[in-house]
Amino acid sequence: MSQEPVDFFSNNFDGNSIKAKHLQHVPKLKDCDNWSKAEFLGRVKYDFKLSKLDGGLIRYAGKVYYINLNQIMVLANLYKWNTGKNIKVTIDE
Repeated sequence: MSQEPVDFFSNNFDGNSIKAKHLQHVPKLKDCDNWSKAEFLGRVKYDFKLSKLDGGLIRYAGKVYYINLNQIMVLANLYKWNTGKNIKVTIDE
């Protein structure tokens, strides 16, 4: 009896906020087979010590992925994504 693998990032993202320690490990999606099946979750902008993220989170095939700002700009017009929602990044002590 096999179980589906648990998507760690979906379990740690509540729809409105995500912890910085989880955000830095969200996989980046460069391309997918069917962008129309991707659900835009919200914009993310956060500065880590050595890097910056300026893009958004999407849900595709049941998993959460990060896409960059250039991808959002192109895809938002093609698929009518609402890019006005911002996801709060929380800092865990």
